[in-house]
Formats: sequence, structure tokens, C-alpha cells
Amino acid sequence: MSTLDRRSFLGSLIATAALAGSAPGRAQAASRRGRAPNILLLIADDLGDRDLGCYGHPTIRTDNIDKLACSGVRFTNAFVTTSSCSPSRTTMFTGKYPHATGAESLHVPLPEGTRILPDYLKEKKYWSANVGKLHLGPVGAAQFDLVLDSEWDWKQAMDKRPKDRPFFMAVGFHDPHRPYQPDTISDPAAASDTIVPPYLVDDTATRSELAGYYDEVTRMDREIGKIDSWLDENKLTDDTLVLFVSDNGMPFPRAKGSCYDSGVRVPMIVRWPGKASAGSVCDSLVSTVDLTPSMLSAAGIKADKGMQGRDATAMFANPATEIRDYVHVERNWHNHDDNQRGVRDRSFKYIHNGRPRVWTSSSDLMGSDSWTSLLAGRDRNELTAEQMRLFMVPRAAEELYDTERDPWEFVNLAGDPNYAGVLARLRDECADWRKATNDYPSERRYKDNLDRFTRTKYGKTSGAPEPYDGND
Repeated sequence: MSTLDRRSFLGSLIATAALAGSAPGRAQAASRRGRAPNILLLIADDLGDRDLGCYGHPTIRTDNIDKLACSGVRFTNAFVTTSSCSPSRTTMFTGKYPHATGAESLHVPLPEGTRILPDYLKEKKYWSANVGKLHLGPVGAAQFDLVLDSEWDWKQAMDKRPKDRPFFMAVGFHDPHRPYQPDTISDPAAASDTIVPPYLVDDTATRSELAGYYDEVTRMDREIGKIDSWLDENKLTDDTLVLFVSDNGMPFPRAKGSCYDSGVRVPMIVRWPGKASAGSVCDSLVSTVDLTPSMLSAAGIKADKGMQGRDATAMFANPATEIRDYVHVERNWHNHDDNQRGVRDRSFKYIHNGRPRVWTSSSDLMGSDSWTSLLAGRDRNELTAEQMRLFMVPRAAEELYDTERDPWEFVNLAGDPNYAGVLARLRDECADWRKATNDYPSERRYKDNLDRFTRTKYGKTSGAPEPYDGND
């Protein structure tokens, strides 16, 4: 489908969905039902915010997610709290920032006594299931009525649900996480159709890797289409709140594992017939720390006082609603130790680097073709200034970006006197947030267990990271 045809198709879908979503029959059906809505949480694994058709990507095939967006609210400023799989999901299910959960580092399970969303939902007699990736450890898994390892078993889970109770089901897709294979789908993307962001090398190897990523996005999209069709066939669409989101940005250098928008801004779509404004776009700030309080509110349950997120359900009905002035992000141990804290408003991003003397990225990316191309380009002195920023050591202790004029966050304004007021405001906001959420000090260190460039393993290679008392 050409870009023009795609736009025409999406435009017609939006118009149709807006009429259907605002029809009195849908709202009346929901009110007649007289019980809390079913909740379906769809979580992509490593999907960037630019990488769906409904977010403007010209070639990725995501017709089903695009359709979901046309019948719901599409958020353009949704952010995760960290660009790392397990701590990001910890936030989604607890309503707390990673450092406040005791599980802020990769692969660290939730501590004993931690309550998550499905346990709170029991107040309204919800039956709960997780299919596919969960990444919360045994404490989290035990709070579901059913846990299945494969996301492809969602229908098996649905068939087990009690028909007289509302359900909460989380589908944790493994797509589009690495590694990629050439036979993911029968009609693979062409490398020539990929869009290479300016922080990556535009070569055959990188484009081929991006094509593999696109294929997994499309495979996930097609499965979401099957789930949506099943809801329709079982007359559950009008009674189900569907929330689609990603756990972090795409799994490429300077995206996943970073505090830049390429790592922490994610797609988010909410469809709730009769409640959410169909075919609308919300540009207000929202964070995944707001998900659990919002889903509890939708179910008619008051959020726990210890939760740090906010109820975003007013944004579903009126996308012009604003519930926060800032979103906050962090980066902790992800096979490599780091301590970054950031804050963003609608126009600017501030990042504090607690370990500026070390280079860091997501360990998933070492050894990838796109990473190898960057290393080779660096060694041949062929990288652009923007691409070389990835290897800058020491890093600036503070970073400040005008995200409207500089969306890729290449120009650090922290030293520009014209932005001293913005820098001071965001620095203070970051410090206040850290204090209010009882963040641990930047000086706390953990040992790496992978070489930062070669991905060679050493030391303890599984479980919680080991404390480190040395210097950078």
C-alpha cells in the first residue's frame, strides 16, 4: 500500500471509528452491563514510538494496530520510566518507579510482599491471566490466576476464563525483541524500504537488521488482529478496555537502554468503547507509571496510597486533559552499571549522568550488525558527529535538549547560557522527584557482567547484580 493510499485508508477508518465509538448504543451497552470492564493489556517488547503506521511510519505494515488507534485514543507523548525490559514492566504492574520497587535492575525479581495489578483487581472479582513475557519473577506470577509462557496461547487462556466475571489479561509479546530470523513472516519487508535513523550507519547490514525488526512488528500486529477478531466474534469488544503499549524503544544502539526519546518514548493506544474518544490523538504527557492507577480506576478501584503514578482515565474521554507537567525516567544496571536520571516536559529533556566517565548502552545490542557497523565506521573515522556521540567518553554530567527543535537530541544545551533558566528548573525538578521517591544515591555501584564493547561474559552472569566498591 502506498503512503498516499495508506493515509486515505487511515483517514476513512478514523471517520468510521469516530462515528461508531460515539454511538449511543455502545455507551448504553456498557452501562447495561453493570459490571467493571474487561481489561486487555497488550505489551510489545522493544517497539519504538515511530515504528507503526498510525505513528507515521511509511512502510511498516501494522494494519491491525492502526485500526485499534482509529477506534481509540493514540498518545504521542507516552513514556516508560526506564528503557530496560523487566524494570519497565515492574513499573507498569506496580504503579511505582523502578528504584522504588527494589527491582530496578534487569532480571531482578519483585521482592516478597510486593502487590501488583491483578491482586488489586481481585477486589472487583477479576479473573486474571498473563500469557507470554512477564519478567516479574515468582512473586509477580503468583498473583495471576493463570500464567502461560507463550503469547500464542492467548485463546487457550481466554477459553479458561469464568464467563460470569470480568477478566484482566496481559499479553506479553516477545516481538520485536532480538534475535531476528529471515523466515519470521512469509512476506518479509524489503531492506530498501527501511528508515535508518541518523544515529545509525546507513548500510546494507543495518538495513537488513531493521527489516528483520519490521517483520517481527508485523507478526505481532497480525496476532493482535486475531485477538481483536476474537473479541468481536464473542461480543466482548464493547465490554473490554484494550491498552496497547511497549516496554521501551527499539533494540538498536542509542535507543533501547538510553534515556533519549528513542529509548523511552513509546506508542500507547487505548480503546474503551463508550468511554474513550474514538479516533482521537492525545499530545499530553503520560507515563507508564500511570497505567496501574488508571486500570484500577477503570475497574472502580481506588489506587493504593503508595503508588506513584496518576489516574489517566480522564485523558481517555478528553484527550486535551493534562495530568502531569513532567515525566521522569531512569537508567540503572542492565548487565552494565549506570545511573542516569532524567525529566522531560513538552519541550525540553534534562539528563543527569551519575557515572559520566563510562560509556554505556544496552547489552542486547552488542554483536548486532548495526553495532558492528558503528564500530567499523568509528575505527575508519567515517562516522558523522551525531553517530560519534554514542562513543563519547566522558559523557557530559548534565544534558539538556530542546526536543521540539532537536527531536533526535544531538545538541546538548546544558552549557548554553541562553538556557540556564530551563536547566535550573529541570535540574531542580529532577532532584525534587528523586527525594520524593526515595531514590538511591548515584554513588551506589554494581559490577558489570559483560564487556561493554564485545559482550564477553565474566563474573556473575545471572540473577541480581553484585555490589561494587571500586572506582569508575
